[in-house]
Formats: sequence, C-alpha cells, structure tokens
Amino acid sequence: MVAFHIKGEALIWFKWLHQNNLITDWPSFTRALELRYGPSTYTNHQAELFKLQQTTTVTDYQSRFKKLCNCVVGLTYDIILNCFISGLQPEIRRELSILNPYSVSQAIGLAKLIEDKLRDSKPRPQRFLTPQTTHPTTNFPILPNNKSTVNHQINHSLPIKRLTPNQLQ
Repeated sequence: MVAFHIKGEALIWFKWLHQNNLITDWPSFTRALELRYGPSTYTNHQAELFKLQQTTTVTDYQSRFKKLCNCVVGLTYDIILNCFISGLQPEIRRELSILNPYSVSQAIGLAKLIEDKLRDSKPRPQRFLTPQTTHPTTNFPILPNNKSTVNHQINHSLPIKRLTPNQLQ
C-alpha cells in the first residue's frame, strides 16, 4: 500500500529498499523512513525554535515555525504560543500581545491581520512628475526671471486655476 501513496524521490527510495530486501515489516519501514526523511539527531531543534525570528511575512514565519515545531517534542502549548509570539516582528508582536490570543492558530490569524493593517497604513511612494520646460497650454518656454510667467512654472495634476494679483484683489 505504501507504494501507491508516495511519489517522486520517495518512491525511488522505497523501490530501492524493497528490491534490496531492506524492508521486512512495518516497524523496519517506519524506522527507515525516519532515518531518511526525519530530523537530524545532531541538530538542536528546540534551540532553533526558540531563536526563530520573523524576517519576511507572517506566512513564511508560520511555515518555518511549524516545521521546527514538528521536530520538537515535550513543549507545553503555552510555551509554543509564547515562542511563536516572541519571534514576530516587534510592531506585530506589540499589537498581538494586546489582543492576548489563547491559541497558536488564533495568534497566526491575528498576526496576519495585523501585518495587513500595518502594510495598508504605511505611506505609499508617490510618483513624481517630470518638470515641464514649456507652458502646458501655450507651448511657450517658461522663463524663470519673467514675473508674468512665474505663476505658470508649477504644473499640477489637479485642475487648479492660478489667479493673477488683479484677480485676487
């Protein structure tokens, strides 16, 4: 049944084990599977989990966090929740701490919402207009020293009518 449910590199590996009679029963298969695809016994996954920090998106951090959590055994649910929250970026962590999530799943969902909120509240870069060297309607050059054309030097994208001093009076 195993051969029907695996594919790719794992299927090639399984066929090799089977052809060389290295799989005799279910326990020998599960042990071989753990040795081949399981975590290294020489890596301290708990320490890696405690040091993990969000460097990009919450979704990426969540993926790395869950991968390391699967390699660690024996941590309480509160420790895992606190570990997840402490690795978030400071601005997300502060807002999430106020909300006091009760589970890792809730913390992940709230962290994604906070990330979206922070992304939406950041000012977007504005595109600058290239300065024109001619008057937009008459196509005459703008002369900086000529007082009659000074009012026309700024080209706005909004429909703003510039008034002359006589019109202002």
